[in-house]
Amino acid sequence: MSEVDGATLVARSLKRQGVKFMFGIVGFPVGPIALAAQKEGITYVGMRNEQSASYAAQAVGYLTGRPGACLVVSGPGVVHALAGLANAQQNGWPMILIGGASESWRNGMGAFQEERQVLIATPFCKFAHAVEHVHRIPFYVEMAVRTTSSPKRPTSRGWTSRRAARTHHAPRRCRMMSNER
Repeated sequence: MSEVDGATLVARSLKRQGVKFMFGIVGFPVGPIALAAQKEGITYVGMRNEQSASYAAQAVGYLTGRPGACLVVSGPGVVHALAGLANAQQNGWPMILIGGASESWRNGMGAFQEERQVLIATPFCKFAHAVEHVHRIPFYVEMAVRTTSSPKRPTSRGWTSRRAARTHHAPRRCRMMSNER
């Protein structure tokens, strides 16, 4: 069996689901996702702030009909990205917001940039979920893409540094979920 880190699994899953563009701000804990996305052939565009990244991701959804991805750091990064998420919701444009998150076991203890991100993103999304286990990443990505694409509306997922570093033991013939037939 080969090992795949969580960031690579996110990137491969996004690529498999047809996501071609990612906009964002790299930082803790989402930096490895940006690097993995580029290695998988997803065009990553670094932005000056999270709001512009979210507007760019929703513009891709509007122009292509396929979700653009927005990658932001935890806490304030997710809050700043809500403007583009809300705009995408109001216009019915597909978009995926991937936000950093503190480890769940640290919540309530003042973790770095701790915020209830799924809760604050939920009013603007059809699907908002925190990633709890690395092996579920392909499922969450597929759900995010399917949900945002029909009828079009944004989705959001939480991401922690521990999940980026954790490896997933993939069988040699790893079957990624896909909406391709």
